[in-house]
Amino acid sequence: MKKINILLIILFFSNICLGQEKWLIKSPNSFDYYITTEIKGGKIIGKTRNNALTDIIGGFKFTMVKLATSVKYPEIVYFEGPYKKDSFSGIFQMIFSQRRFKGVIKNDSLQITLTNRDSSETKINGVRIKEIKPIRDYKKTFKEIFAITENNIYNQSFLKSKDWRKFKKRMNNISERINDDLELQIAFSAFARNFPFSHYYLYKSKSVNETESNNDNFAEINEINSKTCVLKVKSFSGSKEQMDSLISVIDNKKYHNLIIDLRDNPGGNHLSAFPLAEYIIDKPITAGVFPNKNWYKEFDRTPNRKDYSKFTEFSGGTMKEWFDKANQNYGAYFKVIPSKKQFNGNVYVLTNKRTGSTCEPFVYGLKYHNYATIVGEHTAGAMLSSNEFDLGDGITLRIPLNDYITYSGERIDKNGIEPNIEVESEKALEYTLNKIMK
Repeated sequence: MKKINILLIILFFSNICLGQEKWLIKSPNSFDYYITTEIKGGKIIGKTRNNALTDIIGGFKFTMVKLATSVKYPEIVYFEGPYKKDSFSGIFQMIFSQRRFKGVIKNDSLQITLTNRDSSETKINGVRIKEIKPIRDYKKTFKEIFAITENNIYNQSFLKSKDWRKFKKRMNNISERINDDLELQIAFSAFARNFPFSHYYLYKSKSVNETESNNDNFAEINEINSKTCVLKVKSFSGSKEQMDSLISVIDNKKYHNLIIDLRDNPGGNHLSAFPLAEYIIDKPITAGVFPNKNWYKEFDRTPNRKDYSKFTEFSGGTMKEWFDKANQNYGAYFKVIPSKKQFNGNVYVLTNKRTGSTCEPFVYGLKYHNYATIVGEHTAGAMLSSNEFDLGDGITLRIPLNDYITYSGERIDKNGIEPNIEVESEKALEYTLNKIMK
């Protein structure tokens, strides 16, 4: 009788708890990572390594973050929801991001569809695995990161700082506990978060096609009326030819008012930024200098106007030409020369706290030389010249190779730019249109 009861209990629990399963998750836009799922009582719970966030930032800091933000769980990824016939749904949290999701388990595959804020969907896929073991030798990866950084970063004095020594120590200490590349990225970002410079991070390597292709949707024109148009530049990721094509449309229409919307534009490169600046200015301007590590090895100060003769002039060209000149001698400086086509009306530039990198010299130059009225919020303060280094197996390290100092001697990185007229980001366009209509 006892054996029968025990058998019934085992059968009962097997119906409500399907045990733990391990998965390797592959996402198109982020690093691979492991999750463990457990199905119990008609509910599924999935998560990455237990207490990984607490392990990275410490228990006290995690508690403070939890109180002040939307973070709920000490895992990097956590999701849960009702489970029925291999299908499930609920809330998917990746640190600060919370999204609704639907999922399904089919044989040895896990498929999850996330709903983004704009109602678009992101699909991630997982394969069932027998055991979780480190994807790579993370101690070796960290050593490579340290070596590449120390050989290339413009700020050589930082390498002698307490912050750099602490960063290396913390990365080495956690290397033996990291299991996947997402955890590597989160630890790196957390430990480097308060460095005195931007453009230092890890991300998933792009394919050759992604690297070589231009973004056809980087900018678009919206006509308000026959006198006013908005040029929305989502990122400076287009080519010179693409920006020239948009400029031709604007020029042919003979608008009186041009609103350049750079809100939420994270930057890009000079290829599409230069033509737009050249269309607006009517005389050559020196748009700042980019000192490299050679400058700071020899001089314990930022360069001033008298130092420009020591730098190489750059007035446009390919990315390779830019990096070659920026690496020469002490670095390079931007010289922007007006194009044959000229905009003769009023120019307004919209900014917010996510307007960064390539946008910022553009904004600063137009503001400083009185070519445009800047409307919106303080910019991001993330302006340096950086390049990427392939660590292999899908990991890219981005490092700042050149500092950036404006012609007037100011550093934008970590400081940003104040607008002429401060307005909340969401109201900046409406405010500007009302100003024009008066």
